[in-house]
Amino acid sequence: MLGVPGVLALGSGVWKAVTSESGTAGSVLVLAGMLLIIAPFVIDRLERVSVSGSGFEFGLSRDVAQQGAPKMAAIIDRSELARLAEAYGVLREALPDPTYTNARTYVQDVLLRRAATISEREKFDAGEIRALFANGTPVMRVMVLGLMAGDPSLADAASLAEGIARSATRTEQYEALRLAHRFWDRFTRPEQAMLRSAAQGTPMSKDSRRHEMAAKILAFPVP
Repeated sequence: MLGVPGVLALGSGVWKAVTSESGTAGSVLVLAGMLLIIAPFVIDRLERVSVSGSGFEFGLSRDVAQQGAPKMAAIIDRSELARLAEAYGVLREALPDPTYTNARTYVQDVLLRRAATISEREKFDAGEIRALFANGTPVMRVMVLGLMAGDPSLADAASLAEGIARSATRTEQYEALRLAHRFWDRFTRPEQAMLRSAAQGTPMSKDSRRHEMAAKILAFPVP
């Protein structure tokens, strides 16, 4: 009974989040769809949501603030990025079965796009970004990579090398490789050597997008 409207709301939300300039309506629909689909599995997670003076507050924004990134927490909370990231996190935990891979991929892609869009117009603190990537959960790390994609000044070679060599998820590894390739000319030679070493020394499936992206990095000329 919950699943059918949940799937419909999720599909509509993903489409609106991708096509809408603000993404607000899409984020709401994505969240509603996610909650309907996974409600039977995550009733105990409702304590992650509290009500503050500005409305609903999700656990992820509180976690971000507690990890020393209060400015970032305020931005992602008012932009509804925290809600979308929390929905993605709950989906990863509640429905890890391969059957739901496509659903996870859709929501994850929306999260990355929304993060990039928000960082294009908001000013994030680079120190907070680096600290959150180093200490954050897999969901936080993916969100941070999305923020780096929208604002190249946030792209940190050490964080990207960490995401390549010691990634928490395959998505994190691919996004770190993609950003390393995209921003290659922005890095110093020692940073390029660090990224090249991470791409060369990390095992990857040869038929994967990650291996293909790593090959592009290794194809850059060595100074």
